[in-house]
Amino acid sequence: MIRAMSDAAPSRRNCGVLQIEPTDFCNLTCPMCHPQQGFRPTLHGDLLKGYMDTALFKKIIDGMAASDVCFDHVIFQWLGDPSLHPELFDMVGYALDHIGDRADYFRVDTNAILLTPDRVEQLIEAYSRHPLTPVLVVFSLDSITRETYKVVKGRDYYDTVMDNVHHFLERRGELDLPSINLNAEFQFVLQAGNAHEARRFVDYWDEYCARGRNGVGYNDIMVKRLSVGTGGEKQHAADRIYQDTITKFGLEPFSKDHIHLKLWMERAWEEHDDPEATVTDLDLGDTGLAKPDLRA
Repeated sequence: MIRAMSDAAPSRRNCGVLQIEPTDFCNLTCPMCHPQQGFRPTLHGDLLKGYMDTALFKKIIDGMAASDVCFDHVIFQWLGDPSLHPELFDMVGYALDHIGDRADYFRVDTNAILLTPDRVEQLIEAYSRHPLTPVLVVFSLDSITRETYKVVKGRDYYDTVMDNVHHFLERRGELDLPSINLNAEFQFVLQAGNAHEARRFVDYWDEYCARGRNGVGYNDIMVKRLSVGTGGEKQHAADRIYQDTITKFGLEPFSKDHIHLKLWMERAWEEHDDPEATVTDLDLGDTGLAKPDLRA
């Protein structure tokens, strides 16, 4: 998945990870996701939720192309789901065209609700212009049954999501290229509502990617810790669920030709935990939905 940057000019400054947020809207109401709980017209100070202007995006990319910077990787996502932006894969293509040599890989995180066959073709068209540049699609799934999906995602798009992910893998397998660098990660944020499915989730994607050419390129399953904002007792409870579940199912990292299993044993921002914190997660409520709805 990682491409060495031996072709990068020595004078370039490595600026770590670059995150670009095409939109801060989301079409799910996952209880674990604080920013999308309740109707919040703003997530970034006084700036209303919206969509990045494509002209602004191109100005950012052009500026980087003219500079001496490079990055470990570039992520098209932050607080929303980038697939809600109707021009997402035009953006990805523009970045690959102009700064494809400035990062080890490019990453798109999505819940896959709007990753329809037409949009997969848009992604493949952008990627195929630069097939040696790795592009990682992270599928935020967190379940392997409809019942659990509704619990941890807040809405019922299970069939749509599974169909879209299956199509992506099968379409990628049809690519006639010497090597495939269009990669996939199946993400499972372990929490009380889905812990019972952890082993089943791993086994499902292991077996699915072993079929035919579904496992070409690089693929991994990420069983991730839940990060709770306060870092207090609720965080410690989430940590215990994670450790107990990993132990119960005997999950250990593995590497196979078609897929890898990764366990997120260290939690982000642990050093900022507040042992005296008493604030709890926000209750699940309505959230602002992106419009237009690209499913139409």
